[in-house]
Amino acid sequence: MTLIVETGAGVVGALSYISLDEADTHYTALSVGSWESASTGQRENALKQASAYVDFYDYSGFPFSYAQGLKWPRSGVKDKDGRILSGLPYALTTAVLELASSLLENPQNPLDNRQIMKEKIGSLELVYSGNGRRPSFVFKLLMQIGARVQSPEIMRG
Repeated sequence: MTLIVETGAGVVGALSYISLDEADTHYTALSVGSWESASTGQRENALKQASAYVDFYDYSGFPFSYAQGLKWPRSGVKDKDGRILSGLPYALTTAVLELASSLLENPQNPLDNRQIMKEKIGSLELVYSGNGRRPSFVFKLLMQIGARVQSPEIMRG
């Protein structure tokens, strides 16, 4: 399947906010080994999953086009400093890049930012730092563009 990339124009059927070439250039510059050693399919999947993850959140404003494949670009949106956002905000694309590499390294739980503080081998004991409930770096980026956790709708019948 071809990776259809959102350009900021409201692309119909878009699956990713970042192209494979953009991601490859980014991760090569940072010497991220897990990205460089992954297959093309694995890298494309990571970009699609990361884009789907950031689309899980609610954002203010309205989609640029109701036919577009992803939630961004949007109209009527301001960042936390009151600046009008257009196209694909830097915080959004950075969040997708951060998450995509994490998905390759830890596909089961890419945003688990807890660290093992203690380890015991006999009768296996692991102790993690913190409670794992702190907002991730990715969510902190998305909060800059107004990301909100979806609230469940309660309907009376």
